[in-house]
Amino acid sequence: MKLVPGVLRSLAAGSSSGYHGFSVSRALATNAASATDSYTNTNSSETMEDFEKSIFGEPGNSQSSSFFQKLDQQNWARERYAMNSTWKGPGKPGYVDGLADSISTLTDGMGGKLKEAATYFKYDADEVEREEYKFRPDVTFWPGNTYDVKDLDLTKPGVRKPSKRLEFEVTTEEVLQKADFRNVRFLANFITEAGVIIKRSKTKISAKAQRKVAREIKTARAFGLMPFTTMGTKHFVYGRTMQDLDKDYEYEVYDHNFVDDAS
Repeated sequence: MKLVPGVLRSLAAGSSSGYHGFSVSRALATNAASATDSYTNTNSSETMEDFEKSIFGEPGNSQSSSFFQKLDQQNWARERYAMNSTWKGPGKPGYVDGLADSISTLTDGMGGKLKEAATYFKYDADEVEREEYKFRPDVTFWPGNTYDVKDLDLTKPGVRKPSKRLEFEVTTEEVLQKADFRNVRFLANFITEAGVIIKRSKTKISAKAQRKVAREIKTARAFGLMPFTTMGTKHFVYGRTMQDLDKDYEYEVYDHNFVDDAS
């Protein structure tokens, strides 16, 4: 008789525990469903564009807090922490924290020092009064030559310019008297560097004198006393050979040792 009440109590306990387990499972399922319905109702107005912005961010806007931007910030913080840990080493103070944000080459004062060193150089204020003074020792300025502003720029190499030929002044009477094919020194004044006879508009002589000069120059060329043309060669100068020499094509070279002067 005692066995029957014990069995009944066991069955009652088993059915009660099964009922509670079923109620707990039902409650969890109900909460999950309600959460899903709440998310659906909340995000029902979100478009695909808004979703992409929340993941990738807005183009050109660095202030937007997208998923990937937050991920990059976390990676940067982790790398920075690892770098500081490497600099510190075991037992060293963390004085390098924030060092990358505080250091700036614009505020270290080195720019002013470099500028002062670049603008300082030794010079003699009275050198222009010396007899041997030359503004550009690498270029020879002949009397009558003209120069441009760029020719005075010492940072650029000088350009060699031939000496300007002095204007020949003569009168008609002097031409009629001295013009002769044997007087090559006098006739050389009436031809250009290319061997062309100078026009009468420059010499201001009469037409008769101009014809005589042309006739005498033609005769001198026929006898070999004057070249027919100097185009492509050096210009004709009385008393100088027309043979090509090496010194005729040499340029002036400014060879100065600045190292010895500095020492």
